[in-house]
Order: sequence, then structure tokens, then C-alpha cells
Amino acid sequence: MKRLLIKVDQLKEIKKDIFLLKFKSPYLAKVSKPGQFLHIKVDTNQTILRRPFSIHRVEKDNVFILFKIRGKGTRILSQYKKGNILDIIGPLGKGFRLRQQTTDNRQQTHILVAGGIGVAPLLFLGEKIRQTTDYRLQTTDKRQQMIVLLGAKSKDEILCEKDFRKLGFKVYVAAEDGSRGFRGKITELLKKILFAINSSKKGNLYACGPKEMFFEIKKILKNYPQIRMQVSFEQFMGCGLGVCCGCVIETFDGYKKVCTDGPVFDLEEIDNNLIKTN
Repeated sequence: MKRLLIKVDQLKEIKKDIFLLKFKSPYLAKVSKPGQFLHIKVDTNQTILRRPFSIHRVEKDNVFILFKIRGKGTRILSQYKKGNILDIIGPLGKGFRLRQQTTDNRQQTHILVAGGIGVAPLLFLGEKIRQTTDYRLQTTDKRQQMIVLLGAKSKDEILCEKDFRKLGFKVYVAAEDGSRGFRGKITELLKKILFAINSSKKGNLYACGPKEMFFEIKKILKNYPQIRMQVSFEQFMGCGLGVCCGCVIETFDGYKKVCTDGPVFDLEEIDNNLIKTN
């Protein structure tokens, strides 16, 4: 972890209120892991606290952040220009854990589930999965190994579909209004996918999105005990360093801080009541 002052290399609006920010940092590109985040200070004349942003992807020395305008901080950041300085602390937090594959389980399935802007940390994870996947398998098996579900309210909010296809993922899309792909919630699509594939294999499911989505997935996975799930929590943070305790959540093992103990947790750690009510 370091504090860095870095120039914006590129910032563009890829969809309404959705922005992709790019900057160069050999250090962050080398040490960052999928699921970790950067704490960025925006205009100090208008805001006080830093804002957490997932690392979206890494390409050589370039680091990308995908974000949606949600309030004052993100709106200010969306107005940055090439050459503006980013005040960054990172990488922070514990990211996704890619479990080692052995000879007898090389074909275990990896399923990524993204609810809206929850796709932000999952592309970086997808890049790592692609690097570790055994590509001596046949094409059909490769697709079964790497699956991503992208959900949103409408087709205009579906993100990163082409990026995942380039990585070799089998991509499924769910739009709640029926404007694209499966009509309904992404969790309903997940039920169909798990039923259709050979889900008796060991598998890993990684998700980021609304907490309600986690609860629904947890209920679905009761029928698939061989699939283990990790979730990335989106939570308000003050310091991002575990000092202020502003991001504490309750788990079965007691209270934990999203900024240092997470933001990625095994879903088994999380109390259902927390997911339903917070």
C-alpha cells in the first residue's frame, strides 16, 4: 500500500453516467489483486472523505477504474480531465481468492455474477481466471469453465459484455425489462444456468452487486453445496484503513471491517439478516 499522486491519462463516458478512468502506475499494476480497491481523494474544496473504487482491470502498466455517478464525489471525479492529479491510497483490502486447481479438478466451473455496476471488480478477476485456466481442454469445456452473468434493469445498463467475450467467457445477459437477453432478475437466470450445466463439478461463484442479490444466490446454492461463493461488498467507508470502523458489518464470526477484512468475503461468513435488512 502506498499513497500516490498520479495523472489522469484518459476519462470517458461509456454509457450514461458510467465512466471509465485510465491512468499509468507500474506499482499498482504489479501489486494489485482482483477485488482490492483504491481510496481516491477528489476536490478537497467540496468533499472531505476519500471514495473507494474497485480496480476494474490492469493492462501492462495501465490501471482502469469503472464507476457510476452516485453522488457529489463521483460527479466531481467524472469532470476530471487528462493531466489532472489523482490522490490515491492503495491497493487496499482483501480481494478474491482463486483456489488452486489440481489435476483431478481442472474442469471446475468459474461463474461470475455481476449486478449492474457490480461488474467493476469482476473484469480484473476474469483476466486472472483466464490466465490460470487450462486451455488444453476442448472449446465446449472451456466455455463451461468460465461463465459470466451480467444483469441490469435494461439493455442500456449492461456493461463489459465484449470484454468478457474476448477473454473466452460464455456470457449470459439478463435485463429486468426484457429489452435484452433473459427477461427478469439475474438470480432467476442463474437458476436456469446451474440447472443446465454439469453443476455436479466443483465450482466457484464470484459476485458483486446489491446485497439482496447475495441473499437470493445463497438460497439457490443450497442445492449446489459443491459450489463455493465469494462476494464483494459495496459499503460506505470513512478512512479505508480500518481505523474509523465506519464500514463494520456483522458476520457469524463477529463484527468485521469491509475495508480491511474485505471487501471480499466468503458468503458463508455473512448473516442472512444483515443481507436482508442493511
